[in-house]
Amino acid sequence: MKALVSVLVSFFTVLISIFGGWVSVDAPKDIEDDFVPVFRFVAASDTHVMTLGDTGCRRIMKMVKQAYALADKDADYNTVDAVVVSGDITDDGAMMSYAAYTSTFNHVLRDETQLLSLVAVNSHDGNFYGKQASLDMFEHVLQQDSDSHIVVNGYHFISLSGSGEEDYHYTSDQIEWLDEQLHIAVTEAPQQPVFVFQHEHITDTVFGSRTHEGWGVPYFTDVLNKYPQVIDISGHSHYPANDPRSIWQDSFTAIGDGGLSYAEFSVDGVNTIHPQNYKTVAQALILEIDADNRVLVKVLDITAGEILCTYLIDNVTEPVKTKYSHEARTLAANAPVFADDAALTFKDGLIGAAVTVPQASVEDGNEVFVYRIFVKNEVGEVLYSAWEFSQYYFADRPDSITFNFTKPIGAAYAEVVAEDVWGQQSEALTYTF
Repeated sequence: MKALVSVLVSFFTVLISIFGGWVSVDAPKDIEDDFVPVFRFVAASDTHVMTLGDTGCRRIMKMVKQAYALADKDADYNTVDAVVVSGDITDDGAMMSYAAYTSTFNHVLRDETQLLSLVAVNSHDGNFYGKQASLDMFEHVLQQDSDSHIVVNGYHFISLSGSGEEDYHYTSDQIEWLDEQLHIAVTEAPQQPVFVFQHEHITDTVFGSRTHEGWGVPYFTDVLNKYPQVIDISGHSHYPANDPRSIWQDSFTAIGDGGLSYAEFSVDGVNTIHPQNYKTVAQALILEIDADNRVLVKVLDITAGEILCTYLIDNVTEPVKTKYSHEARTLAANAPVFADDAALTFKDGLIGAAVTVPQASVEDGNEVFVYRIFVKNEVGEVLYSAWEFSQYYFADRPDSITFNFTKPIGAAYAEVVAEDVWGQQSEALTYTF
């Protein structure tokens, strides 16, 4: 089987070189002009490749092209040193999927760029052959250990794939190994960030990792808490990376990378919510390090070819980090605000009604998460309520959001509030029927 995989990889690479070409996209905009990088890499996950040239392969190519376009515009540092993909690299774990994934990167990466990957054998990557067989295939095709500690131009990258043992998601040996590798890394370079990758978020860190959201794992928390230099990057949830909750700091730093294949959400304790056009959402991170060991994180919208937001981590060695603490930012954030002339508009049809609300504004570093509508009778009783996303996860978000519903009997007026990612609500806009 290993020989067949090698043949497939070679064949697919030839096909891509003949027919693939470059995808034409706009180069991302560099927001931080005063930041001079000395190292740059791309972090992504959830490519979900199945066949050569599919959506996953095309998004890989666009992501890498956009990263190179950004680098080529940088007069100070025009290199992409590495690309890291944190699991669910395939959708079904089949041999052809691994070959298509590898062939796509073989074609698109420059010689300067090192590819680092891990496999989520507890998720999609292990679906076809099982856990240990998938780990063996991964190591053969990508020529990389499934758990690895690699130094790229002086910076430490530590990654863990899922365990090959059926009864263990991650084993105690893997947890001990992580501790050992982190000790080596911080002893060698105590002032530098150390990058750790696994597929799932660390429980109770970034958006999607909380227990009720279901996408976190608790196995590495005690180890990571010992190393403030750690920047842990993960995927799995598909929750947007430009959501302010997708970066977290306490005893270490954690970041959710968004994922290349689609977006998913939790609202009001309900999980696996997929809004309209969710499959068009594709995000990745571009991380740059400067000579002072500051880390600039750029959230890339691959579909639009634009940078959605940036995070500047300038405190990697502090024992307790508060800049991106969720608690601190919740207290500091102001609620969304509608423009002074903002108003709801209403359309009543034969089948249903529609209320449209203009987008509210928030301060930099915050986002409107949802809009909530409450249709009430004359004494203020709620007859109908609903929410709609602000679509903040798109670079080209709409100017207004529309609620479509059947107007209940006795409805007198509607109120709409904007709610930010921290749960704070604006003053209501009202429309009287």
